[in-house]
This record gives sequence, structure tokens and C-alpha cells, in this order.
Amino acid sequence: MRLLETTGPLDQDVIRPIRHRLADHPLLTVDRLAEAAMRQDPKYVRFHDGERKFETPFGGILSVDPGRQALRRAIDGLGSARVFVQINRLYLDPVYRPLIDAFLDEVDALLPARERGLVRRDASAFLASPASVTPFHVDHEQNVLCHLRGPKTIHVWDGRDPTVVPMRAREDFYAASTPLPFRPEVAERAQVFRLAAGDGVFMPMGSPHAIQTGAGITATFSILFNTRASIAKIETFMANYALRRFGFSPSVVGTKPVEDEVKRRAYHAFRVGKAVLRGRRVAPIGYI
Repeated sequence: MRLLETTGPLDQDVIRPIRHRLADHPLLTVDRLAEAAMRQDPKYVRFHDGERKFETPFGGILSVDPGRQALRRAIDGLGSARVFVQINRLYLDPVYRPLIDAFLDEVDALLPARERGLVRRDASAFLASPASVTPFHVDHEQNVLCHLRGPKTIHVWDGRDPTVVPMRAREDFYAASTPLPFRPEVAERAQVFRLAAGDGVFMPMGSPHAIQTGAGITATFSILFNTRASIAKIETFMANYALRRFGFSPSVVGTKPVEDEVKRRAYHAFRVGKAVLRGRRVAPIGYI
């Protein structure tokens, strides 16, 4: 049985709704995902218990809990408090890895031939209370967001639109993890998807998004991947950031493809050389 119902080629630059068959999977119940949160390395589980708005700085509100007591209380309070729990790096969990691989094998087959053979596979899961908000933010990966339980509304903006997030701000985000602010005047530019179990959205890498939940606890499984093209784009943003710090004025990413490739290759060589001199491995791009 196929896990992803969507057919036809997958355009890495186009937001699109999808359908999936994960909502009834035994690993993706609220209880099983809560168990995964409790056994995952604490540094990969982030949560917040309190009021949030679209414009709330996302990174600054999320907590980690090495002892897991506060995390356990947050999970137990999902039904009443405004709790948000984010379980990252689930590809590291041997229980979930086969499911993630099976889904991404189907995704891979929908990509253009030149992009097949994903360079990164991962997944995150999200548990949220009724009337909970996930603030405006951007991911480092392509995201096949698969909704599992409860009503959820997701607002997604075109990542290529500089009026939503200026390209200079993207450089700062990918190179220095600088938060991307939400500006209320761009709200009407979003595509809005109202999700129930079995619904989902494909979001290209760099698509800003924010989420509201309705009544009841919600659960969502985001299956994440990168291709050579998306990693190259991130590395080009990082190259521009570095060039600006040295006083140069590089062209906007995406406007001069040949120049982008030259910048990216030079920056990649710089990163490799720096790592070698320090006796370290080159850090993977994009993981947070």
C-alpha cells in the first residue's frame, strides 16, 4: 500500500496540497509520539507552554528539558494548556526510520531524475493543545507535512516572494540563525490550508509558514528531506552572507545562476579547508 496518495511530478518550488495514509498508522498515535518524545535525546525535543501569536519569535520560546520532568508535565497537559511539543530528528529513532524511509522512497520517485537520491532524510512530529499557535518560521528542508489528528489551519507563503521575507534576511537566517520576523501586512499573501486527518501540504524548502489548531489535541508528522538543489541554495545564501561581511555586494540569490554556482563552490571549498585546518569534519548544512 502506498503511503503518499499524491501522484505526478513534485516541483520543489511549488506549494501543493497532498493526501496520505499515515493517520491510522500505529506509530503515529498521540500516545506513541509522546513515548518517542520521552525516549528521544532531550536536545531534540522542544516545547512551550503558554500564549503564542504568529509574530512570537519561535526559536526564543522553545525549551529543552534534560530531566524530562517538565516535558512530561507538558505532554500530560496537552488537553487543557496551550502546549506545543516538537520532536525532532526522528530518523535517529530505529522505530521510526523504516516508516520515514518508505515514505521518502515514494517522494524520491516523484522528483526529477537529476534530483533523485535524497541527500538528507528526517522527520519531526508535533503535538499541540486546542487553540494553539505555531509562530511564523522557515525550515531548512523540504517538508511533506502530514496531518494526523484534530483540526489544524496552516498558512504558507511562497519562499520566493521577497516581500514576505527579504533575501538579505534569508541570508542572515541560513548563515547566522537570525529570526525571521512576521509582518502582519503580508498575512493576505499566504495560501491557507484547513487540514483534517489524512490531509497534508508539501512545502518547498524556505517556505514561511505559521499554524493554528482548533478544538482538540492535534498531531502532525512532518517528513523532511533535502536534495542537492536545496542544499546548494542554502549554501549560496551562506556564501552571500560571508561575502557581505567582507564588504562585497553579491547578486541576489537566484538572479544570476552562474555566479551563484561560483560563489557556492568557493564557499564550500572554504568550509572544507577551514574544517581540515581545525582537524574536524565539515558540519552538515541545515541541521538545527
